Amino acid sequence: MKRRTLITGATGLAGSLALPLGWAQGTYPNKPIKVIMPHAPGSSPDVVGRLLGEQLRQALGQPVVIENRAGAGGLLGAKSAATMPADGYNLLFTVKGVMAIVPHLYPNAKYTPLKDFQSIVEVLTVPHILTAHPKTPYNTLGELVEYAKRNPGKIDYASTGVGSQPHVALESWARRLGIKLTHIPYKTNPSPDVMSGVASLYLEASTTAIPSILGNRIKALAVSGSERIPGLPNVPTVTEFNADLDPNGVIGNSWHGLFTPVGTPDDIVNLLNVELVKIVKTDAMQARLHALGLTPTGTSGAMLASKMSSDNAYWGKLINELGIKIE
Repeated sequence: MKRRTLITGATGLAGSLALPLGWAQGTYPNKPIKVIMPHAPGSSPDVVGRLLGEQLRQALGQPVVIENRAGAGGLLGAKSAATMPADGYNLLFTVKGVMAIVPHLYPNAKYTPLKDFQSIVEVLTVPHILTAHPKTPYNTLGELVEYAKRNPGKIDYASTGVGSQPHVALESWARRLGIKLTHIPYKTNPSPDVMSGVASLYLEASTTAIPSILGNRIKALAVSGSERIPGLPNVPTVTEFNADLDPNGVIGNSWHGLFTPVGTPDDIVNLLNVELVKIVKTDAMQARLHALGLTPTGTSGAMLASKMSSDNAYWGKLINELGIKIE
C-alpha cells in the first residue's frame, strides 16, 4: 500500500508555533520534509503521525508529507527508509514492533534498526486493549481463560500478521495462561471482522480501539501493562489478573517514535527533537493524546535509542522461545 498525502489539518489542534530563532532563509528546512509511515492509513501510528505532521509543518514553515508504505508488518517501509538520504528531509515514524520485533522474524530483513537509524524522539507510549466481539460469551480476561480451558482451540484471535505485536503478545499470554488460541493473521486491519463477529479477539492499540469500544461495536476485556487508562477506567489490566503477564507493559504496550537514517547531521536531529518535544508538551496535543488513551512522553533521542536497544534484546529472546518464524 502506498499513499502520499500532504498534511493540511488536524482536528482539535489549533494555533501555530513560532519558527525557531536563527533559522534564516536558505538553511534547514528549505523544502518539504517526507515522513515514511510503514503502517496503513487510519492505523494508530498513522493517526498520531498526521497530528504531529500538521504541528511540525506550522513550526518549521515547510510542508510535511506523510507517505504510507505498509506491508510485511512494517518491514517494507522501514527497509526503504533505511536507504534514504540522511539529510533531514527523510524521516521514519513508526512503532516498537517495527524496530524491535520484525527484524527478528525475517532472516533477510535488510534493515537493522540499531545500526541504520538515528533516534530523534519518542513521542508517546500506547497501551493495547484486548477486545472481543460483543456477543462472545466472556466479558473479562478471567472469563476468557475459563472458557478457553473448557473449549481448547475453539477461540480465535486476529492480528495484523505473523510476528506482529498482537500476534506475539497473545501467543505469549496464552502460553503463560495455559490456554490454546487459534491465530488468524490479516494483511489489513482486522477490526471490522471483530466488529462483525468473523474473528473473536484482537489486541488493538488504544488509539483506534477506544472509539469503537465507546460506540459498543466491540467490548474491552483487559488493558495491557499495569496501569488502567483514564479513557476506560473500569477495564482492568492484564496484570490485575496475573502479575506476570505484562510487567510494566513490556509485552502489550508499544511506543511511537521518529527516526532518521544514520548519518543525518546532529544539529538537524537536535533541532527536530527540540521542536517535536515542544509540540508534544503543548496543552492541545497532551489533551488529544490522552483522549486516545495514550501517554505523551517527548524524550531525548538517546532515551529512545536506549529503549529500542533493550526492546530488541527482550523481543529477540521471546520470539526465539515461542518459535515464531517467517520463511
